[in-house]
Parts: sequence; structure tokens; C-alpha cells
Amino acid sequence: MDNSSLIKSPISEELEDFKKLFESTLSSSNLLLNSVIAHIRQKNGKMMRPILVLLAAKLFGKVCPATLHAAVALELLHNASLVHDDVVDESTERRGQLSVNAIFNNKVAVLAGDYLLATALVQVGMTRNHDIIDIVSCLGQDLADGELLQLSNVSNLHFSEEVYFDVIRKKTAVLFAACTKAGALSVGAGDEKAESA
Repeated sequence: MDNSSLIKSPISEELEDFKKLFESTLSSSNLLLNSVIAHIRQKNGKMMRPILVLLAAKLFGKVCPATLHAAVALELLHNASLVHDDVVDESTERRGQLSVNAIFNNKVAVLAGDYLLATALVQVGMTRNHDIIDIVSCLGQDLADGELLQLSNVSNLHFSEEVYFDVIRKKTAVLFAACTKAGALSVGAGDEKAESA
């Protein structure tokens, strides 16, 4: 058994439930949007964020609908940020395939990213948990702030270590922290336990 399978083994059933909810959340009658989503889903990545949500939830209790909605919201927010980042960075490739903006155009990419973001907000609202809603809202701010901080320092020849760590904290570390905390909170773990997840 490889490391990935070993990590997923305690949540294999819950991960299937996540995949079903994620897929149903992204169904639309809009043909252009469906084309964009189909393209994004060709390379789903390792699903690290939902795995972290589910593992943290299972550590403190039983995975429930709020857990699954939180996992979907966080994965959608992450995907929205990637679509938008590719437009901002003028990237033509993502995960070894053409980016959304390279295949469609910047307008479609921005609007598709907006749709993913709005859908993330709907999903986090379905947790009915204000603490999880706060986590996802603050995460959205941090991701955008991190990207802006990176952009404002692109041509800075004196890019300090402090700024570098601030960028990676806001673009990566806060995302993983949000996943574990949201997972723990979704099953009723107290704030102190959720913070340590």
C-alpha cells in the first residue's frame, strides 16, 4: 500500500461521499460552465484539502454533512483561487495541462472562478456553523492578500525572508490550517481542540 492509500484508508467511505457531493455541487445547465468545470476536473490533484478536513473530523468524532460541506467549500475556494491566479500570472498551464484562461479566455476564467467561489460560499453556509463560515471567509481574504503581496514584490530585488514567509503562509499554510480546524469544528470539537488539529 502506497503512502497516499495509507493516509486515505481511515476515511475511504467518507472520501467517496465527498466526491459525490463535490460532483453534484458542480452540476449546471450552463454548457460553457460545464465545459470549464469538466476541464478543471480532468486533473483533480491529490485532494489534500478534503482529506485533511475528513481526517481532522474523524479524529474528534464522526464525519457528518457539515464536514462534507466544509470540505467541498474549501476545495472549491482553493480551485477558484487557482483559476484566478492563472489569469493574474498569465499562466498557460496548470497541473500539466492547459489552464482555463489558455483554453477559453480571461473573461471566462474569471467568471468561472467567481462561480466556484460563490458555490464555495453556498456550501460553507450549509454547514450552519458560524465558526466554519468565519474560517472560510478569512481564508479567502488571506489567499487574496498573499497573492497581492507576492505581486507587489515581484520586481523587488530586496525580497526579505519575512515577506517570503508571509506570502507562503497566506497562500499555503493558512489553507491547510483552515482544513484541519474546519474538520474538527464540524463534528463539535471545542475551539482549543480544533486549533490543535
